[in-house]
Amino acid sequence: MSILVRFGWNAFFEEQRERLGRSDLQFARVVEEQRGAWRVAGEFDGWTEVSGRFRHESASGADFPAVGDWVGVSAGIIHARLERKSTVSRKAAGRAVDEQVVAANVDTIFLVTALGEATSDLNPRRLERYLTMVWEAGAVPVVVLNKADLSADPEGEAESLRSRLPFVDVVTVSALRDDAGLKGCATSLGLYLQPAQTVALVGSSGVGKSTIVNRLLGSEAQRVRDIAADGRGRHTTTARQLLELPGGALLIDTPGMRELQPWADESAVESAFDDIAALALECRFTDCMHHGEPDCAVAAAVDGGRLDPDRLEHYRRLLREMAFEERKRDKSAAAEHKRRWKQMHQAQKALYTRRERLE
Repeated sequence: MSILVRFGWNAFFEEQRERLGRSDLQFARVVEEQRGAWRVAGEFDGWTEVSGRFRHESASGADFPAVGDWVGVSAGIIHARLERKSTVSRKAAGRAVDEQVVAANVDTIFLVTALGEATSDLNPRRLERYLTMVWEAGAVPVVVLNKADLSADPEGEAESLRSRLPFVDVVTVSALRDDAGLKGCATSLGLYLQPAQTVALVGSSGVGKSTIVNRLLGSEAQRVRDIAADGRGRHTTTARQLLELPGGALLIDTPGMRELQPWADESAVESAFDDIAALALECRFTDCMHHGEPDCAVAAAVDGGRLDPDRLEHYRRLLREMAFEERKRDKSAAAEHKRRWKQMHQAQKALYTRRERLE
């Protein structure tokens, strides 16, 4: 197996390399990102930075390399980033309308949450937000319920979640316990941990992502901190990294997400709530809002106990949020377009003024 294939290279990227036609470039995958510097592995190994031209031609932060990206490098400088097969993005924290790429070229995403009364992070609404992000990314979501040893009925909680999140695999693990740690994680998650397949771990702080990574690696590669006395999680991972597991799978660990606003549109919400979308096809009206219209199949499912009313309410809320964010992005794009036209007009006006003076 070549070094590129070992890190996930396939025909999708090989075709781009041939189209690019840059024999001067070595190709490598971004395995770590640290404030304007990227560590890569492949035909070139080491820390790199982007070229001035790359920086100038990047329209936004989302154009810059992210962990999991494939890049073309020459003498330690990144000159090209290949098109992404999948992109895990969210709205950047704060008021600015900008996309933040969490990871790139991911095959499967483990949505990690924690069980247990004192440290429970299990929140179906948060998971639905994560699922919206995953479906938009083009990856396969798997809900991982960690710290099963702290729950009185882990399988019962898992079954309850499966009923709310149909068509999504839900597995329980206990990464901390010796008898269910490495062996338990590897057995439960092994279906997705195949050689050269990329898996990303996403979840709030303190749910045990770093502990799972250590169990799968078989070493204490990631620093782990205990949960605070108030039950809140503490950040342990401070930078995204791509790690190679003993079996050949590739694992991306991400810092906990304190603020999560999916960078997606309404179609991603429909994918995350595909049970509601399927029911909506049976509604009398094609534009049914599921809010009191006659012969509404979605409302009938709620009345019949086949659909959780809270799930329906969260579906509506996410649709409203996505529509609002889309409007903001449109306004931002319109404002940027207006700004550029103003600059061009001012430059043209200054040119005419100079010509008149010369004449």
